[in-house]
Amino acid sequence: MPLEVQGTFVSQKISKIRWIAEDYVETKCFFTGSWDDDQNSIKVWTLESPHEEEEVEYPRQLSEYLVNGDVTQIKFTEKNKIAVSLSNGDVKVLEVSLYDKQFPLKEVFHWEKLHNYGAEQCSCTSLDTLEGDIATIGEDGNVNILSGRRGEVMHSIKGADSCSLHSICFIKHTEVITGNVRGHMKIWDVRSTNNKPSAAFLLAGDELAATCIIHHPTQPHIILAGSESGALAVWDLRMNSFPTSLVNAHSAGVSEMQFHPENPHKLLTCSVSGELWEWNMEAMTKSSKGPDGQVMWMPLQDKKSMMVNSLIPALHKSINSLHCDKGRILCGADNEAVYLIKNFKY
Repeated sequence: MPLEVQGTFVSQKISKIRWIAEDYVETKCFFTGSWDDDQNSIKVWTLESPHEEEEVEYPRQLSEYLVNGDVTQIKFTEKNKIAVSLSNGDVKVLEVSLYDKQFPLKEVFHWEKLHNYGAEQCSCTSLDTLEGDIATIGEDGNVNILSGRRGEVMHSIKGADSCSLHSICFIKHTEVITGNVRGHMKIWDVRSTNNKPSAAFLLAGDELAATCIIHHPTQPHIILAGSESGALAVWDLRMNSFPTSLVNAHSAGVSEMQFHPENPHKLLTCSVSGELWEWNMEAMTKSSKGPDGQVMWMPLQDKKSMMVNSLIPALHKSINSLHCDKGRILCGADNEAVYLIKNFKY
């Protein structure tokens, strides 16, 4: 079946979009978080057909949770709980009803002005979650590790960076990696008390922000970072502290990346340039074995070997967020629309 793309105007700029996973059926519900509005919100939507005989599904709003400031990140802490970071420095954990998605979102925890310049507020720019733990970063250059189960701040790294932090990713429970506005990457051991990074390196030579960081789903030592220039950097933490390959990808900053949950060779990226791409990452692993017999990620000698497909015609506005579930991809953009892509082959 050919790829189907369907856009729906939702009259809000969408900063984040996330499917709500269901166990035994294809999910129809998702979250959106908005930004740059007089009153931003997190909404729960469902996909439904207006007429039974039609196959076209449109989003219908089920509930709305109002927030102060822009939504900067949404990540799941449990199946029905999300951690949300906001541009006023707050972090919240919200719960969606497992049985009735029309029921308004319930606030479980709220850390007020977690990121701040003393009395002045500053943005909590992003967060990452791992099995109930939450790692947050902000314009204040601080890193916080929160418990999404107990609602407490377990560890803070004050002054982790002298400038605004843009991206964070859990490598494992005890380690996070951060990227700042100048492309400086640092790895932190959250058990350490000396507030010094265990490793530091540059994303690339051009001092551009690291806009997003993820790790490979089956090989957590493989880290990918998206840059403000649109480049994609890949490196192996077992080998060296600088990227093994840097691919000039999008024509503007990478806004979000996700490996397909069921096929780790498929990577999806979206960009400020309005592009949504699918990458075949098999080309990046060459057949040579490392010292411990594992497959090595080699430098890209031949950039032509990368298989990249564009999934939708380029928009004139930024695509800020994407989320994939089996053969369907959602993305949210600055043109105040939500796009559903069906029949994606994975």
